[in-house]
Amino acid sequence: MNFKKNRIKKKPLQILKDYSTDFFERIKGIDRITLILVAILFGIGLIMVYSITSISIYNGVKGDPSNLFIKTLIMGIAGMIAMLCVIAIPYRTLKNLSILAAIFCPLILVVTFLFAGGSENSDVKSWFQIGSFKLQPAEFVKIGMIMAVAWLVDHRVRKGTYYLKTCKGINWSITWQSFIFVICYIGLCTGLVLIQPDFGSALIIGFIGLIMFLSTGVKWKAFKPIFYFGVCLLVIGFIIMSKVFPYQLERFAVWKDPFNHAKGFQNVMGYTAIALGGMTGVGVGNSTQKYGYVLEPHNDMISTILAEELGVWMILVVMVIYFFIAMRCFFTAIKCKELYGSIASIGIGAIFLVQPLINLGGASGAFPLTGVTLPFISYGGSSLVSLFIGIGIYLNISMERAAKEKKLKEKKQHDLKMKVVPFPKA
Repeated sequence: MNFKKNRIKKKPLQILKDYSTDFFERIKGIDRITLILVAILFGIGLIMVYSITSISIYNGVKGDPSNLFIKTLIMGIAGMIAMLCVIAIPYRTLKNLSILAAIFCPLILVVTFLFAGGSENSDVKSWFQIGSFKLQPAEFVKIGMIMAVAWLVDHRVRKGTYYLKTCKGINWSITWQSFIFVICYIGLCTGLVLIQPDFGSALIIGFIGLIMFLSTGVKWKAFKPIFYFGVCLLVIGFIIMSKVFPYQLERFAVWKDPFNHAKGFQNVMGYTAIALGGMTGVGVGNSTQKYGYVLEPHNDMISTILAEELGVWMILVVMVIYFFIAMRCFFTAIKCKELYGSIASIGIGAIFLVQPLINLGGASGAFPLTGVTLPFISYGGSSLVSLFIGIGIYLNISMERAAKEKKLKEKKQHDLKMKVVPFPKA
């Protein structure tokens, strides 16, 4: 006979009490060092945004010199609130929300491609105007794709269909259920951003997805045919993009010789700002290149003004901070016993390796300029809020890992006490 278990329904107050107890127990394991590092970066960003945008060239003679500073502060506070909300979500619920993220990312990118606006000086249509703020969906897709890929890998590993030793003798149905779908999903998100066209964001999303995929440990023997096929698609896509958007190829010509190219002004002024700053800088507020020489100095090129005012040593400090945040995410991924949390932590950490590298590389001339923000420092509401959400996801995972380790340790200590039986007194 089958007997149904009688489930005791908890009252709302009891559920709230249990949740509060569990939350306050979990929050003890929050990664305080990462929070401090993020606060330092955001603080540097606020100082630089105010220094750059407080001059008359941005606000006019009668304008408000703190306009963009206040906007950055508002979006930073909104991002912190969003981060706290993500931290407060139970880990299991966060994992389930990744299913919605997997559907949301391609859908919002299609809507962006069809209906989004753009600037008058560019054919890039990648954001929506909401009042005085601009919403750029690609920034949130970075985070959503990380959640989606982590869930897809975890789901397929649980089904036992993800890892393949070889592609020989395997039918298409089984192959599709393996890592092929994950690669196609990453490629879909990257491609939809690329056709906006937003080359910088597409590059970041693609590299983050690749790092996450490689971290799953797929054997080269199985991945090799897909790799060659993917390279062919990239070449074909690059040729098509160069025909449809020829200025994308022009970036490489400008990068190769900016001093003799008609459109190399931005690059040269950036190099000049870095050279003027030297190692120690000219002091906060004393930059000359922000007076219309470096275009978008508060956004994509903020690192050049940072180098001019605070020196190259500050750029090195910022790079070290990004590196430490990424390493803490990777160490958490290594220690995490749950696959979803491990893959998601790697994705969040990859942001702080890939995005600063592309931004600083473009500003210094190591790479072609692609127009991406410097995390937590550049002006940009969508970027700021999405990064805080990403940090919230990482902190949620690290809290869950610490809580599970603590419970396991307490269980081992309890089991050890139960095994030790004292001798009876004579």
